[in-house]
Amino acid sequence: MKKIIYIILAGALLMTGACQKQGTIYEIPEGNACVSFPSESAKFTMVAEDGNKITVEMWRGNTKGAASIAVDIEDGTDGVFTPSKQTFDFADGESVARIDFTYPDINDFGGEIFEIVLSISDPKQVSPAGIDKMTIKAQRKLTLKYLGTGIYYSEFFSDPDFRDGEWEQDIYTTEEAPNMYILPNCWREGTDFTFTMVDGKPVWPSRFYTGFDHDTYGAMDIVAGDSYIQDGELVLEVKGYVVAAGSFGPGAEYFVIPDGVTLQ
Repeated sequence: MKKIIYIILAGALLMTGACQKQGTIYEIPEGNACVSFPSESAKFTMVAEDGNKITVEMWRGNTKGAASIAVDIEDGTDGVFTPSKQTFDFADGESVARIDFTYPDINDFGGEIFEIVLSISDPKQVSPAGIDKMTIKAQRKLTLKYLGTGIYYSEFFSDPDFRDGEWEQDIYTTEEAPNMYILPNCWREGTDFTFTMVDGKPVWPSRFYTGFDHDTYGAMDIVAGDSYIQDGELVLEVKGYVVAAGSFGPGAEYFVIPDGVTLQ
């Protein structure tokens, strides 16, 4: 079975058959299905046993009668994923409806992440407490392969209040995508840094979360600039260490590649 992670749950109220917020009772308008996606974000881990498809759910609180709820589909997969239809179809009494997205042979995929955004077309059908838009991310399940342990250091941490400014850092690749590299638990436990090698050059996400939350300004992202390998070091030039209030400015991240490891 695929692993599905729902990031933000809609709430159990939709499954009770009532269209209401806590402490407030709403009259259900005629023809209003009181629908919601189960979350704002969902991550699918694709495995061969899933039969080349992912299944997306929609919930509804008003289960009287049949209903077809149209959705707008923003396809960020360049047609790799194909929806079975563009409506979630509920039979009388049903509280859950589904759409399948099919994809080609899983062995055709590497480590890329595919994104699809679904939006409910008619806002009048959405529950007052409901979620009308969901972002789906799907990635093939990857088998990690340990390569070695190097030294990582960051110009952002100029004083020894965080891992002494540098630390030992493992690096992995994957069997399914050997040009993909992972630095697990890099700045913070639970947050990995990932890049790929394309034509001999490291390619990072344009912006990614560091796992670090500033005491005053909150979550910090890295906005990636140029990246290259020089004298046995992987270098990432940082355009900005960014928080909601702005940026701490540019800098650089460095990883001393372990002996005997070639990034290619």
